[in-house]
Amino acid sequence: MNWQLARDAISVIKTYRKNMKLAHTALWSTQLETMRNFYVKYFNRKSNKKYTNYKKKFSSYFISFSGGASLEIMQREDIREKSERKEHIGLAHIAFQLKSEDRVNKKTELFRSEGYSIVSEPRLTGDGYYESTIADPDGNIVELVTLPEISIHKTVDYPYQLLLVADPDKEMIDKYIYSSDCILTVSNQLPVGVIVVQKQSGDSAEIMNLAVDENYQRQGIARKLMEYICNIWVKENNIRKVNICTGTSAPGPLMLYQQLGFDIVSFDPDYFIRNYPEPIWENGIQCKHRVIMEKIFL
Repeated sequence: MNWQLARDAISVIKTYRKNMKLAHTALWSTQLETMRNFYVKYFNRKSNKKYTNYKKKFSSYFISFSGGASLEIMQREDIREKSERKEHIGLAHIAFQLKSEDRVNKKTELFRSEGYSIVSEPRLTGDGYYESTIADPDGNIVELVTLPEISIHKTVDYPYQLLLVADPDKEMIDKYIYSSDCILTVSNQLPVGVIVVQKQSGDSAEIMNLAVDENYQRQGIARKLMEYICNIWVKENNIRKVNICTGTSAPGPLMLYQQLGFDIVSFDPDYFIRNYPEPIWENGIQCKHRVIMEKIFL
């Protein structure tokens, strides 16, 4: 094993983890207490004690949300003009994620019953969210969003448009797809994610392909597919060990697999150069090397 190349791959992961997170978003208001009470009451959050700078005639509250981000509500005597409610350059809206479509519907009706303006009714949007839109006491646009419910099932109607996202060589896919189980995630009757797992000798298996439609990425679908394999498929097939391989140019999958209990066991330098006729590029990096990972199920 080339440990120098393996260390280089790990350094990519560490760099990826150091990406900054959103700390807070701030809004000016002329009705500080009303705005504070709105976000605390309807989104079940907490705020700090009011901060006041008497010299600058400035006051503010921080409303804390799960995940570490906060909403700062601010008031200053010289800032009193309010923009008309129309599209403009600058902050467009604030979005809050709920757990289900039913929660979005019920929260929307709560706002309606208490006299708040419903800007748009609950609906499925083109970017993959189920959402409605309301206006807060100052007229700021607030989205109530959730990820659409998805179903997971096996298929023999192979979604090549998805499979090719993870493996750009159809001939390579055809070498394993017909002897593997292909599991699909479907949202609103559209295939949005796929995972392919193949039984190996004895009680071993290998995940051959994992892909998510680009419009549905970063919504937890890849994790749900991996969890389906780890929690359901391995038991149904009496599997003790599962392998998965990935390139060093994609730190996101490497992080996900480790979070799910997969360990790096081997490293294959220049695998993608040797086995694919065209260069593969991800995140501005040529995919050259393959990392082999495995998880043992007791």
